[in-house]
Amino acid sequence: MARKTKMGRRIIRQSQEQKLMHRWWVRLLLALAFFGLAYGFISLAINSGRLIEYGIGLVLIWYAFKHVLRAIRNDY
Repeated sequence: MARKTKMGRRIIRQSQEQKLMHRWWVRLLLALAFFGLAYGFISLAINSGRLIEYGIGLVLIWYAFKHVLRAIRNDY
C-alpha cells in the first residue's frame, strides 16, 4: 500500500519488515528481549561494580518500556 507525504510529491512504500515492526506482538517480543538483556547487564554490574554496565542496563530498560508503551498504543 502506498501513501503520499504532506507535500504529495513522493510516494512512500512500506516493506513487509516495516509493517511487521508496527504490530503489537512484535513490540512486546522486543520489550521482553530488552528486559532480558537489561537483566543480564545489571547482574554483571552487581558482580563487577562497573558503572558502564549499570548504564547499559538502564538504557535497555528504557527501550523495553518504550516498546511496551508503543505496543499498547498501537493495539488500541
